Amino acid sequence: MNIEELTAALKEKELEVRVQSVTAGVKNKTQRHTLWVPVERHRLKEVVAHLIDRTDHFPHFSVISPSDEGDQVELNYHFTVNYGIPQGEIAVTLKVLVPKDDCWVPTLTDLIPGTAFSEREIIEMMGVDVHGLEDKRHLFLTEDFPEGVYPWRRDDTGPRETNKLYEGWKE
Repeated sequence: MNIEELTAALKEKELEVRVQSVTAGVKNKTQRHTLWVPVERHRLKEVVAHLIDRTDHFPHFSVISPSDEGDQVELNYHFTVNYGIPQGEIAVTLKVLVPKDDCWVPTLTDLIPGTAFSEREIIEMMGVDVHGLEDKRHLFLTEDFPEGVYPWRRDDTGPRETNKLYEGWKE
């Protein structure tokens, strides 16, 4: 699947798709493409299922990269289509904005089991609940880490509180 076909496949779902292309390589210059796609959280599973159905090779999931954006959390789901095909890989980033006062997303583990690690990470580091995820145990923080403290958040539940806890633990 090439960049035009992938863009068209995503637009079938009435999605806004921004294509970013850069030239890469020294001897064999090639175009590297990234598709940036904003997705409403209630459509996330539908869009990922469509991506799976419409691509020739199962999309490779990399990671969910979160960011605290004031009154909402931005979650960027990073995939690669045509993974492992020289000069054929296309990066796809699905951007989901989640309000902090209703901070949840659906799990993708029923579509791509490998998302479990990143989903567990955003639960404990950002305070985003993942509906449908069966295993929500901590991966990085100790089990006795205080509830409601999220190390990657920039609000009152974030680093300042975490730093206060750290100061107490040093003694």
